[in-house]
Order: sequence, then C-alpha cells, then structure tokens
Amino acid sequence: MATPQREIPATSPYSRPFYKWLDRLAPIGLALFMMAVFVDYSWWMLKSPTHIATWRSLIFFAIWIPTTLFYVIMAIKDIAQNWNGRWEFAGPKARNPLADTVGAQKAEMQRDFFRSVTGKRYDLTQNAFFRWLFHRRWYQFAAQLPNVIIFNIVIIAGLVGVVNPNRNFATVITWYVWFGVLFVLMIGVGRAWCLICPFSAQAEWVQRLGLFGKGKKLFTRGLKWPQKYSTLLISVFFFLGLTWAEEFYNIAGPGKPAFTSMLVAGIIIWDLFYALTFERRSFCHYGCPLNGVIGVVSAVAPFEGFRAKDRTLCKTCTTKECMKGSNRSYGCGWYEYPGSMSSNFYCGLTGECFKGCPYENIGLSVHAPLKEAYQPKKKRFDLAVGVTLMMGALFFEIVNATPQYAAFDNWLSHVTGWVAIAKALDGQLSGYPNPLDYMGIILLFPLFGWIIANVGSWISRGQIKARELFTRYSYGWIPLFGLGILARQLPKVLTNGPTIAQVISDPFGFGWNMFGTADMNMHARSFAYHWILFVQLSLVIIGAVASIVVNQKISQLDFRGRPGARAINVLMNGTIVFLMVLLLGGYYYIALINPGHPLAPPF
Repeated sequence: MATPQREIPATSPYSRPFYKWLDRLAPIGLALFMMAVFVDYSWWMLKSPTHIATWRSLIFFAIWIPTTLFYVIMAIKDIAQNWNGRWEFAGPKARNPLADTVGAQKAEMQRDFFRSVTGKRYDLTQNAFFRWLFHRRWYQFAAQLPNVIIFNIVIIAGLVGVVNPNRNFATVITWYVWFGVLFVLMIGVGRAWCLICPFSAQAEWVQRLGLFGKGKKLFTRGLKWPQKYSTLLISVFFFLGLTWAEEFYNIAGPGKPAFTSMLVAGIIIWDLFYALTFERRSFCHYGCPLNGVIGVVSAVAPFEGFRAKDRTLCKTCTTKECMKGSNRSYGCGWYEYPGSMSSNFYCGLTGECFKGCPYENIGLSVHAPLKEAYQPKKKRFDLAVGVTLMMGALFFEIVNATPQYAAFDNWLSHVTGWVAIAKALDGQLSGYPNPLDYMGIILLFPLFGWIIANVGSWISRGQIKARELFTRYSYGWIPLFGLGILARQLPKVLTNGPTIAQVISDPFGFGWNMFGTADMNMHARSFAYHWILFVQLSLVIIGAVASIVVNQKISQLDFRGRPGARAINVLMNGTIVFLMVLLLGGYYYIALINPGHPLAPPF
C-alpha cells in the first residue's frame, strides 16, 4: 500500500542562481583536482632526491599521462555540454490519476509477494539537500574520483615502487586499509563501495564516453547477459578463485607489490571487457568477485537502497524512466525495478532511478539494521548457497593460519604432485594452498547447511521441504558471516595501520616526503594491543546474536503455524551457536599460537 509522504514542493530551494553556479563549478573543481594530483606526482617524479631508473619513469608516465588526459578531456566535454543547466530538475509531474484505482488494485494483488520493510524509517530524499544532491549528475563522479586516483597510484606503485611491502603504497593501501574499510562500509551503509568503486567507474566512463554528463550514445556492443547464467554463484566462484589466488601467489601476505598491481589492473581490464561487450553494469552484477560478498553483507546495513515510495504509482507508470533512462538518466545499471524491490541486495546507490523518475517517487530510507536479511518474501536459493560457500571461505581463512593445516596441505601437495605443478608455474611457489583441501573445507559448509535443512524437514514430517528451509534459514547466517569476516580483517588493519602515514608521503619508496610524514618513527605494530582478540570475539558474538534475531524473524514471517516450526527454529538457532563456537575457538587458538600475543605460552 502507499506510504504516506510529505508533499514535495515543485521548486527546490536549491534551484536559485547560486546553486546553478555550484552545478557548473563543482565539476570544474573536480577536473582541477585531477590536474593538481597529476602535476604534484609528476613534479616529485622529475625532482626526486634519489636516482630513479629510467624504466620506472617511463612506466609511471606511460600510465599517468594517458589516463589523466582522458579524464580531463571527458570532464571538459561534459562541462561544456551541461553548462546551461541540464542538471536542473524542474519538479515532479502531477500524480497519475490511475494510481489510486488501477495501481492500488495491482499493488494489493501483489502485496504479499512484494513484502517490504516495515516499521520506523527515515527517507533521506525528504530532505531538500539530499534531494538536490541525488539529482546532480556529478554526484556519483565526485564520490568515485578520489578512489580512482588512489587505485591508479596503487597500480603504478606496485610496478615501479620498492619491493618492501611495508613501504609500498600498493600493498599498504590495498591489504592494510582497503579491506578493513570495505567491510565497515558493507555493514554500515550497504553497497556504498559500489557507489565509489574505482574499477566500475573507469569502465563505465569509457562505456559512456563521459564522466558525468548524459550522452546519447554508448560505446559498447550492448549485448544482454544470457538469462541462464543470471546467478549470484558466478560472482561467488570468482570470489573463491580470487581468495585462493591471493594465498597461492601470496598477494595479500602481502607479498610482492607487483602482484597487487597486476591484480588491481586485471580487475579493471576484466571490468572494461564487460562494459564494452555487455549492456550497463553487467560486470557488477555477474563478474565482480566482490559482488556476492558485498550484496550479502549489505543485508545487515540499515540502508534499504533506492526504491519506490508508492508502488501504486509505479503500477500505472508507462514510461519506466527509472529502468529505461531519460534525458536526465541512464536508467538503473543493475537492471533493478524500484517498483518491485524488496531488498537492498542489488542497489548500487548510483541514483540513476532517482534522477529518471518523473514523479519524484524514489526514496532512500534508513531503518533498523538486519531488516533486509529477513523481510524479503522471495528468498533466493543461489544466494543461500553463496552464503554457505562464503562462510566456508571465512573458516578456511582461520584454518589457514594454523600450523596443523600447513603440515597437512604440504603432505597433500606432495602426494598429489601439486608442488611440481606450482614449481613449473614459478620456481618460488610452494603450491600452498592445495586447491583440493581448499575447496574441501569450503564445501563442508553448504553440505552442513543442507544436512541441517533435511533434519528440519524430517522434524516437520516432510511438510516443509529441505530446499525451502535451506534457502530461507541460510539468510540467518548473514550477520555472523559479515561480522566474522570483519573480525578476520582486524589484526592486519590494526597492527599495520600506522604505516599508512609513511607511504602517503612516499608512495613509491623513492625517498619523497610529500606531506612531511615519511620519516615518522612509528613501529609497524604499535597498535597491536592484546585487546584486538577481544574485539574479534565481541564481533563474533554480536554477529551470532544478530543471526539468531534474523532466524526468529524468519520463523515468524515465513513459517508461523507450519508443522514443527518452533522445533526447527530451535535447531537453526543451535546451528548458529555451533558456528559461533567454532569461530570463537578459531580466533582464540590463532592468538594462542602467535608468539607476540600476551595469551601465548611463555616458552
């Protein structure tokens, strides 16, 4: 049914001349910022206090000059095309009179299927500033630009910088900072990373041949993604493959900075291939190795994503500019229809639907956490399988830190001949980890979840199918997985975080001191207090409690009154407690075998 909303004025207070000039000057400021960074780094490269090999300078300028020129030229083009106020939104159209009759009837018929978040919520678009900001075409570009610059420096630093991973911008930013920030963003805001992602940003700019303007033609073949391959599991398997490759090549150790550089550049090239071949953000939907992780953990966040305020109005809209685009909008790059969205799983927060809707019927609400995990009526089997697989990957990261696993993996690699294969690829590779035990550990968790679901089906005497129990209750694993994987990243972030101050001033290890912090005498582990373990354990416990809350809600919403529902809920909550105990034990054991930890034995 329709959600009561305050009437939005036809003219915004942000339509005055001052804000029109702000529309013009903000993109100019962003373009000048790009040029300033380019000039600053180029000056330091040319005037470096230490000798730099010619080949390093050539690589630096071969990457730095073409990319900067492309961005600046595209920015100038967009500024020129939009100088006369194409960003201005005149105001919403009058409400379609059929919305309260035909639209209301259609919405009522599908009310249960499109069960959406209930309870208290605050719509940010009711605020005039956010409404003005989300209408700006440059709003997403402004969010993306800093990250694009940072990760282009990551690519260059990995190729031309020093080999020491603790003195190289590429490894410090990527493995000590980015991964920790990434999971905090997921839990706090949802797909905030997708909004500022530097990989999809550059591919999308090439596809659109512009940075923020609305062009008429796209530089892509525009093929549709095959329907039979429209599954989350593709992204999950890319994630599992990337996780294994990071361990195999010791990329995230961190190892050689060049490996980090090639990984980041490879993701951008892979994204660019998708952008030039398929329509819209097909890479984000089906090719990005982080899509599954971000989408799943986003269900914990209190942001519901852009979606329709009043579904009855959407039912009578014939133009669907939110999806198809308009003269102000490209349409949703994620193929989402705000009129039927019931979760934030695939909302990349780009705001294209908000810019396109002629009725101002798109909102971005904040509500209590966890609701996106249990509220959707339609729960997906592929997402459930993905959650259990990624839970397996989390447990592998814990087992991977134990000497017992290292010994077993070494034995298995010699028995299967995997060591010889690894040596053939690179003489310095040990073959660790063996893909057989890697996938074996991961596959234990979908198998475990399926066995529990079959036990639940037996409790209901076959009245509830195991597939339905597996699908719906796997959503209950999401909070435990999200906070558990954040806990896994904490030691690396907190114990190595201080090195960021040094590499910001000297990103390549060439003896620069751009901000006066290169010589700061901070030990790499100056933040490694014993309380890190207790923060980890606390996060796991909070995640388990949140998972039990989600299970309770799933039981109430999806299984109330069905045979054995209460007993099944107890079983599923027991499963969460079991996983929690395993995680707590794993993190505690890792701390015990760490010689530098206060809990380790004194011998």
